[in-house]
Amino acid sequence: MVWGPTKKFVAATDSSQYLHIAMSLARGKGFKDPDGLWPDRPDCGRMPAWPAVIAVGLRLAPWASPEAVDRFSGIFCLALAGVFFAIITQFLGVRPLISVFAGLAVSLSPSLIYLAVEGMSEPAFVMMIGTALACMLTGGWLGAYAGAIVMGLAALNRSNTLVVVPAVVGLALLSQKRRVWLFHSLNWARCAILCVLAMAPSALWVLRNYSASGQFPVISALEGEALYGSNNDVVANDLGDWGYWVVPNKIPGETAKPVLGTVLHDDVELNDYYHHKAITWVRGHLSSIPRLELGKFIRAFVPIPWVPLVPSYAAFFARFLLYVLASLFLPLWWRGIDRRYRLAFAAMALVHLWTTAVYYGCFRFTHCFVEILLVPCIAVGAQRWLADRSR
Repeated sequence: MVWGPTKKFVAATDSSQYLHIAMSLARGKGFKDPDGLWPDRPDCGRMPAWPAVIAVGLRLAPWASPEAVDRFSGIFCLALAGVFFAIITQFLGVRPLISVFAGLAVSLSPSLIYLAVEGMSEPAFVMMIGTALACMLTGGWLGAYAGAIVMGLAALNRSNTLVVVPAVVGLALLSQKRRVWLFHSLNWARCAILCVLAMAPSALWVLRNYSASGQFPVISALEGEALYGSNNDVVANDLGDWGYWVVPNKIPGETAKPVLGTVLHDDVELNDYYHHKAITWVRGHLSSIPRLELGKFIRAFVPIPWVPLVPSYAAFFARFLLYVLASLFLPLWWRGIDRRYRLAFAAMALVHLWTTAVYYGCFRFTHCFVEILLVPCIAVGAQRWLADRSR
């Protein structure tokens, strides 16, 4: 309420695009961006999960400001995320009181609160990941099936989550004990069902994009823009944007996006154009790649307040504290924590490392894929430290 729930989002940003698509859905006009370059064509760039959540809120509260519905939807997702992470933490053997604090640490994360206020999709993503892990850990095989479906829906929020499924399988096969378990009796069939359920939502979305654009496979028509925006002369050489992402319009010599919108047919053609430009730049600047990669990983993992504002310092301190506590308690939680949670955490971290290397470093993704998953680990380590101290 202090930040002003009805404050307008900046035009042509992620937040405004999510909201415009959600408003189009709520009005029954389809998954379109009425403020985009192709307002009459189905949008193939944005992933559908977060706009769908906002659209539900808009239908439930048609009298409210769309911006307020957007922000309170994010806060509601954060509340649910805290509940599910408290459930996960208690399942990992942590006493209820510490589990509640773990849930509050997720819901009251300064980074996530900022993203909710800005109308971004990450609070919903954290809620989905928490729901999926809670189902998989506590519900047996039926819970695992439900968790796989929710994990698949999370891939409709952040598309790189789709890579988590093969990452989990690959990491599991590295262990001989897990390989024997996997091929014993019906375990392999059940695991195959889990993979199919987790991939099904994205497969359906790819079919939808094929129907809308005629190209296959397309999971997000923003991939090319993300790739080119994070691999160019600006982010490689300009210290202010080093390792980050810039709108392709800011790249010297690049044709303005509105101009491309008058020449190209839809966002899928624009995606192919930017993807080709990115590949061409990488091939022609191989000597700049090591310095650029260093910037990406510093930008992603070093909790530096890049913008000198009080909220930035609050987010910096909270992220720094997570790293410190996770490191201090590492000997207490790494070997003793549930192997399934450790496997999921490792898979999410590997996917984020790959995403950072290929695209760009950003605290939003690091916080959701790595840092939030450290909260239950810290809680396990803290309880064991308290138990050892009392003995």
